[in-house]
Amino acid sequence: MAKVILIDALNLIRRLYAVQERPYLPLAEEVAASTRQQIISNTRQMLIQALAKLRHELLPSHALMVFDGQHSLWRQQLCPIYKANRKPMPKLLAEALPQLFNDIEQTGMRCFMQDEHEADDVIATIASKLRQHQQEVVIISTDKGYLPLLAHGVQVYDAFARQFMTKALVKEKFGVQPEQLISWWSLVGDSTNNIPGVTGIGPKSALEFMALGRSLNEALQHPDCPKKLSQKISAHKQDILIYTQILALQTNLELGLNMQDLRLMEPM
Repeated sequence: MAKVILIDALNLIRRLYAVQERPYLPLAEEVAASTRQQIISNTRQMLIQALAKLRHELLPSHALMVFDGQHSLWRQQLCPIYKANRKPMPKLLAEALPQLFNDIEQTGMRCFMQDEHEADDVIATIASKLRQHQQEVVIISTDKGYLPLLAHGVQVYDAFARQFMTKALVKEKFGVQPEQLISWWSLVGDSTNNIPGVTGIGPKSALEFMALGRSLNEALQHPDCPKKLSQKISAHKQDILIYTQILALQTNLELGLNMQDLRLMEPM
């Protein structure tokens, strides 16, 4: 059985870069050229070290570093406020990406990007297809959006905390099971993605509601479902449907990849 690690590239890189940029904020891009060069040089070194550590700790046979495409806009078209609160990538880092691509591939790991797809959907698609063939899959990311995949046997690893996320940790943090997370966020909101949720439904009432069923429809049909809550959810049915579509990762993309493409090579 293969062991495949799928790395959310910008989730890792932006955090490594932020450590180097922090001492020079808020004007990191206006410092001397030598300082900017040092920020990028340090980021490159930290990235190479992080990938080596993941390789040593997780012992994968296959790996892929997945980047966001530049023109994946269907979620914004469906909901214009989606990710509207996100800061753009620092210009200094954006300009260094070609160098980082090269650094990554020098470690023996392939980089992958499809212009029309977000990395999350690419990773979810690969992970789901590999799990259908009983392969071991570990997603490397701190993005909680991957946590619903725990329900399908996919592993999620936080490389900074050096911790595998588990169903028990999800239950402890959110109060619901991994397979209920998308419904949960569609009700209470998800500030990371700028999803507001349903006005008047807080975590406490949402937890009580979600305890009535594995899905929104199942909970709504439960005889103990509070009438006021049911009415509120029904009144916002269209919004909830949109939030659910946005938060659910796609798992059926056509990517043109095979296992040989993911095989981990020796560093150059």
